[in-house]
Amino acid sequence: MSTAFKDIDSVFLTFLCLISCSRNTKKVDLSDIRNTANIVPNDRNANKKGSSVSPVLTNSWTNQNASIGDNNEDGKDEEDKEDVDDSELDSMLIPMVDYAKADPLEKMNRVLYEVHRVVDLLFIRPLALIYGKVLPKPARTGVSNFVSNLTAPLRVLCRLLQGNINEAGKTAGKFVTNTVLGCGGLFDVASRLNIKEAQTSFTETFKKWGIEPGPYIIVPGIGPTTFRGAIGFLFDSFADPVFLLSLNKNLPYNSKHELTWASSGVQVTSMLIMRSQIDQIYDSIEKGAGNRYSKLRGLVLQQPINK
Repeated sequence: MSTAFKDIDSVFLTFLCLISCSRNTKKVDLSDIRNTANIVPNDRNANKKGSSVSPVLTNSWTNQNASIGDNNEDGKDEEDKEDVDDSELDSMLIPMVDYAKADPLEKMNRVLYEVHRVVDLLFIRPLALIYGKVLPKPARTGVSNFVSNLTAPLRVLCRLLQGNINEAGKTAGKFVTNTVLGCGGLFDVASRLNIKEAQTSFTETFKKWGIEPGPYIIVPGIGPTTFRGAIGFLFDSFADPVFLLSLNKNLPYNSKHELTWASSGVQVTSMLIMRSQIDQIYDSIEKGAGNRYSKLRGLVLQQPINK
């Protein structure tokens, strides 16, 4: 990400290669899936390679309008939630997407998926589990609040580019409130004062501009997404306020060095937060008897942000 870190670029790419979502993905609540999904029999042939359709969730399990934060309003922790088994996940999948059109690069993507899967199982998932299971919930909440607050200026920019002045003002107000009254963003004081925002990203900005999602792709360093999502991710990463500060030529070398580390840390932490939140979904796909690639692709393509 910076010339000062050429010797550790491969490490950061490994950390960044973990999930399919944009960085503003909602904390997954399995009860929401059960309550809102249209449960219908699954077409088992949809999981076979060569089928003309791909299984997808009838209702998206993510929502761009929810916070990245680790907060749980009902007070329950991740370990209190039920596991979702493969039969239940399959029952929520129906053939809806013609992936001959959505996934024209399937042969290449399947190879990259296996690489991505190995990296995730050996490196990313263990780190995400340490974050989700070992780190106390108050600490996780503070970390996610801080990361969300640190990237708030980026979301203000996205809202302005979308022409949504009202939401830009809400995000700016929340950022100022939490920075001043919430110890730099460790505490979400703004939400308690009923100052709330809807999460956004450059991917959503491009969607609002009318840019099509493009083909489904798996990109090392990003994971499974669409072409639009991959470009949006790169814009999110390089438009990060901390990273932009690190490019200031007037800063001393040590300060630039520290800012680059901080920017990379924000990226990695954001993804570990999201990876820990969707672990039960990934685990169900991994242990299931069906076609893992097709199931994951269906979940990704069914998200509103990828349509």
